[in-house]
Amino acid sequence: MDWRKLLLGAALALTLTSMIIGDVKVAMADAGQCSQGDLRAGLCPPPPVSGAINGGGVDLSAGFDAGSGGGGGAASEAGGGAGGDSSGGGGRQGAATVPGPGTIVRDGFTINCVAGTPCDPNLVVSVSDLVNFRPAAPTQQMEPRGWSVVGLPTNFIATASVHTRSGVLLGFPAEVRFTPVGFRWNFGDGQGLDSAGGGASWAVLNLPEFSDTPTSHTFTETGGRSITLSVVYSAEYRFAGRDWRAVRGTLAVPTTPLSAVVAEARTVLVNRECTVGAAGPGC
Repeated sequence: MDWRKLLLGAALALTLTSMIIGDVKVAMADAGQCSQGDLRAGLCPPPPVSGAINGGGVDLSAGFDAGSGGGGGAASEAGGGAGGDSSGGGGRQGAATVPGPGTIVRDGFTINCVAGTPCDPNLVVSVSDLVNFRPAAPTQQMEPRGWSVVGLPTNFIATASVHTRSGVLLGFPAEVRFTPVGFRWNFGDGQGLDSAGGGASWAVLNLPEFSDTPTSHTFTETGGRSITLSVVYSAEYRFAGRDWRAVRGTLAVPTTPLSAVVAEARTVLVNRECTVGAAGPGC
């Protein structure tokens, strides 16, 4: 045989072999059987690319002022916004603050938060934000009831307790808990009293009438008096049953004023009880 024909036949055989091997490699690649070495050597086509960034989801980040009553701001994609974590993996997306009404928070800094509730640790809620929450009105009373004696203590008692109200805070359903922390009396004679507690009756305190108490007051002049009281409440809030957080500031809630007559008491000698001899002196 001519050596030229032999070389041509060998070349054709090599070409056919390479085509067969290539087809086999493509089939192996489709079946996931190509080795990493085959892929690096270019012997197998690369596998098709599928899926989407971050598992097909988009992380939203609300940017806003952390001050009281902040509003919603522009959203940023995961790892792309200013201050974001480009490493992926659910990293923190920069400083977050309270979203405005209707904003749904769904990114890394809202871990363990319920969708649609602001839970930024920098959120500051002030008493001025509690426009939708009305605390229970406190009450007051006095001993003796409606009157007082010049120079003798009159006992004042306030009733206020810890209680919770539900409503809308910064555009989201929330609970607010009010706690009485102070009591401010104005006795209508130019004198007042601040106390930490609301006081108690003489009977509860096991004291005789006209005894001094932490909430008593002694009038020095006769006349009519209007006694006013404001109970000072601190407040806490929470969204979706999460932990309670403090509200900045306090809230003073007034009570209905008390009217009292302050009079003088005089002692006289009688020869019998007035119930027996009503005509006796001083009866």
